[in-house]
Amino acid sequence: MRLAAYVARRLALLVFTFLVISLLISSLMNLLPGDAAEVIAGNWARSSGSDLAALRVSFGLDLPWYEQYFRWLAGMMRGEFGDSIALRNPAMPTILGRLLNSLLLAAPAFILAVSISLTIGVWAALRRGKLADNTVLLFTLLGISIPPFVIGPLLIVLFSGWLRWLPASSTISPDAALTARVLLLILPIVTMVIEVFAHITRTARGTMIEVMRTPYVRMAQLKGLPPKTVVTKHALRNALAPTVTVIALNVGWLIGGVVVIEQVFSYPGIGSLLIFAIDQRDLPLLRLTAFVIAAIYCFANLVADVIHALLDPRVLNG
Repeated sequence: MRLAAYVARRLALLVFTFLVISLLISSLMNLLPGDAAEVIAGNWARSSGSDLAALRVSFGLDLPWYEQYFRWLAGMMRGEFGDSIALRNPAMPTILGRLLNSLLLAAPAFILAVSISLTIGVWAALRRGKLADNTVLLFTLLGISIPPFVIGPLLIVLFSGWLRWLPASSTISPDAALTARVLLLILPIVTMVIEVFAHITRTARGTMIEVMRTPYVRMAQLKGLPPKTVVTKHALRNALAPTVTVIALNVGWLIGGVVVIEQVFSYPGIGSLLIFAIDQRDLPLLRLTAFVIAAIYCFANLVADVIHALLDPRVLNG
């Protein structure tokens, strides 16, 4: 019952968060420089002789930003997600298609990064101060310090330019074979794994070191329990609780942060769609794309909160 009440409180907070996020997105989108109607339909308007003011009216861009927001919010509640002005088609199917492409990158990168990071983080913590631990710290520090727009081109130069093992671009052709598609995804996935690996590994290592110092773990060691039993049954569960939060934050980054990686590798995902919407001042597409990314981030944190509560029941008493 306490868990159900906790989840209900988190869901209520999530709804409020969605409203705040949607309001911020709508207000910030209207601060972009330039006239949206002129950028989106200016060439078409001039070639057809149409009046630009009439275009603004037809697109609803003549209304104040808050009125546009409330119309959009009312449509969202009715399941009407609006049309892309630049693409001249419903926005949601386009976003879902690009989101699926991004998930093809994010899902394997997430699975690889989490499994490798937790393993190496715990392994390094149990060898604190030794050469193996210092080596892990060095590589994770490099991973945190070097941004993905540097790591990506370096991998392209190495594996595509020098070794010629992998393609430099990840532009996917609809008729490409499965093997070719896999090869196109390797470099962007590796780039994402490197970025996520560093954060999770350092967190897992730090929390594991703290847990290994706690009295109940020391007591288990003094009782003569095997080291594997001490780690898996006594230390690991408590070390995972704060690490789950960092993992959830990286889920949001994997979806939202792919903007840079998709641009580097010319990959048709939701990040490149967001850049396209900004470039075209396509406010309906931009607003909905940003909202979908924010929603994924929020749901990832909700799942992390629930897992954290299951790992540490003390959270439910707060």
